Amino acid sequence: MILRITTLISLTAILSGCAAPQGEFPSLLRRPYEKNAQITAPLPPETYGTSILSPELAAKASALSARHRAAQNTYRELLTPTTAAARNAAGAGVGSEAWVAAQLQVSRLDKARADSKAALAELDRLITTQLDADSQGLSQGNGKDIAALLIQFQTEIAADTAAQDAEIDRLSALIGV
Repeated sequence: MILRITTLISLTAILSGCAAPQGEFPSLLRRPYEKNAQITAPLPPETYGTSILSPELAAKASALSARHRAAQNTYRELLTPTTAAARNAAGAGVGSEAWVAAQLQVSRLDKARADSKAALAELDRLITTQLDADSQGLSQGNGKDIAALLIQFQTEIAADTAAQDAEIDRLSALIGV
């Protein structure tokens, strides 16, 4: 009963607040500058002045991408023996020989991806620097386009490192960490 009364009072208060006039509202009529404005079609995307990465920035992004690819290849090479060691250690006691061997393999696998993580962090820094320069009006060209081009590099590396994280978590759970 008290719940119904409280709900009824709350609803009444809410609805009465919506109905009460609270002052002047802006007119929905056209403003003077809107009456004379010509309606034009939007410019095609290529006329917005998309930027191309400077040679220095392109070299940095390419180097970071290559660094990631090398780390990713090493990671893939170590994944098969690490998976086998983890399967061997599944159900083995903590501290057993199989468990220790699997832990070492997972550690090697984690270390192999360190360059991918470092490349991702460096790309994050480059993007942040670019967006900061753009917000202060210090970037050359359209900084948002430059950041978008850098984000393309970042997206690939971030997806790979997220997959690596998930795989290492799965192997650790299999070992019984």
